[in-house]
Amino acid sequence: METMKQEATAYDFVQPGHKLNTQWPVLDLISQRIAGELGVSLSERLKVNMRGTARATTRSRYSQCVQAFGNTGTVHELSMTPLAGGVWFCMDISVVSAIVNSYFGGSAELTPLEAPRKLSRTEARVMQHVIEAVVVSVNEGWSMLLNMKAQKVRQVDIERLANAALEQVMVTSDMLLQVGEIELPCQLIYPFETLNPINEQLQKEKTSAVRVDEQFSQAIKRELLNCELEIRGVLAESHITLGALLELQTGDFIALRDVQTVSFKTQNMPLFDARVGSSNGRVSASLSRWHLPVNS
Repeated sequence: METMKQEATAYDFVQPGHKLNTQWPVLDLISQRIAGELGVSLSERLKVNMRGTARATTRSRYSQCVQAFGNTGTVHELSMTPLAGGVWFCMDISVVSAIVNSYFGGSAELTPLEAPRKLSRTEARVMQHVIEAVVVSVNEGWSMLLNMKAQKVRQVDIERLANAALEQVMVTSDMLLQVGEIELPCQLIYPFETLNPINEQLQKEKTSAVRVDEQFSQAIKRELLNCELEIRGVLAESHITLGALLELQTGDFIALRDVQTVSFKTQNMPLFDARVGSSNGRVSASLSRWHLPVNS
């Protein structure tokens, strides 16, 4: 009997692929909150109008993540109590320079650096404001899920990160600080293992049952029913030429044709049709058909 030979399938037990495919929609919401709060906090600290936005989080290998920094970036590590591990805040030196320019009334336009350099004293002071704003923003953004107490730990040397041969997955939240029409990029990067303990919480957003306030519902219903509406209906129409109009004299009559059914409206929205007649010597309308939905 001939046996079938099957080739072995490779599986990476150190970096299993399911980590890269894990979906954490709640983390995207947290990132949006962090980015928004960061824009507000920096606007207050630097007196520069900024707006923060975030893109969907992405996952990559450690080596790919560090390689994306380039050699002109700055990386600051923040602790994330009660979570083990921390988060990196990454911002290119050119972005810091652009923020400094806008702080002094100049343009925030980015000018890419050809070679790495140290921050100037002014840039270092502004960077300190940025890090303080990041700490506040991380705590605020994560408050929807955890009572986070983020703190700055240290500035990390990119060369040391590049030389560390770590086998782990990194989760990146790309953010943009918008100054006018100019977008200044920055990032928050989490080790997968830092977030994995709260995997289930990051997959499903907490929803709380909405309690219906019957007293308020009845009160607003009464107030709505007491609102006054101005209704309009055209009782008769006629056509006349411009020449005939100019020849009209005081006391002349314009013949109007009888209209049996009139459509009544409020602010050009049809309400109902009615048959027009007279009652007690006055023109009156008898409702014949509603135009509103049945449940209204």
